[in-house]
Amino acid sequence: MKCYKSLFKTYKDQPLDQVFAYFHAKGKLANGSPDYDEPFRDIAKLTVDGENAWGFRQPRFQERHASALPKLRNYLNYTFLRLVTLEQERDAALCRDRVHPDSAVFSAHYFLYSKDQNWVCFNTGLQSRHAIDLILIFERSRRKTAKNEVPDWVYKGCYPSNDPYYRQIFGKEFPDIAVYSRDSRDFVFDLSYSLDGDSFDHLVERARERTELKHSSDDVVHSCLRGTISGLRDKIIRNYKVAIPVYYIEEQRMQLLLPFILSSGDEDSSCFVVQRNDELRTYELKTIFDLDQAYFSARLIARPDKDWLNP
Repeated sequence: MKCYKSLFKTYKDQPLDQVFAYFHAKGKLANGSPDYDEPFRDIAKLTVDGENAWGFRQPRFQERHASALPKLRNYLNYTFLRLVTLEQERDAALCRDRVHPDSAVFSAHYFLYSKDQNWVCFNTGLQSRHAIDLILIFERSRRKTAKNEVPDWVYKGCYPSNDPYYRQIFGKEFPDIAVYSRDSRDFVFDLSYSLDGDSFDHLVERARERTELKHSSDDVVHSCLRGTISGLRDKIIRNYKVAIPVYYIEEQRMQLLLPFILSSGDEDSSCFVVQRNDELRTYELKTIFDLDQAYFSARLIARPDKDWLNP
């Protein structure tokens, strides 16, 4: 599998040889311009949560993410990139260790090709209302030029794995979903570990950037951080779902989110990213996320608990 940078074009001048597939516009907007959001609306309508679940509800995030269904776009893009990584790791292991492809360790297939190699698909990890896996299907691009000015594939639709059209191309097989960790400890806060509440000087500027503390003094920011951190462990003891597992995309590793909520209320909340240190038996404070970043990272693992991560 080629090392693509994105599933679809993510910025205007992105080189097309970095992009996996072209998503055709469907219809036109009121101003006459092509509607490139409609393919993603069609996918959202098939999911168990429906179209409305894939947009932000808070105005500040709606303004920040102008495109339709930003949660779904981000989810599909980073799920795809994770699948590319897994496929490359699998192929490298097969070559290095000369393991038989049918070995249980390497039997996963994250991209499934048609017999003629003109079609490919991957598992979104999402399901339909009938609990059937939703698969994105692509056809090999036929508009290749000498300058390679088009992506390698063209998006052709999202189908449940039991759909007749899907089975006509790929049969009864379907690709595996993305896996982010096989260590169960990555998904819960281990209460036998401490939470390092003393080392947070590196978070002061992040706290200013991502909360209403923008114009506060260092002493005030330190006090807010210290007070919030000191109460987190009690919250986790009473509700383990307070700690939300995430796949931190930039570092390609599992971490946990913990809420950073000021007295002003949920609308101004953000969250801490913590990382388990097995040698010291503690969780270290790594950074602070705004809620949109937090949701993007958490949604790759599962639908986040809406008690506090509901941007």
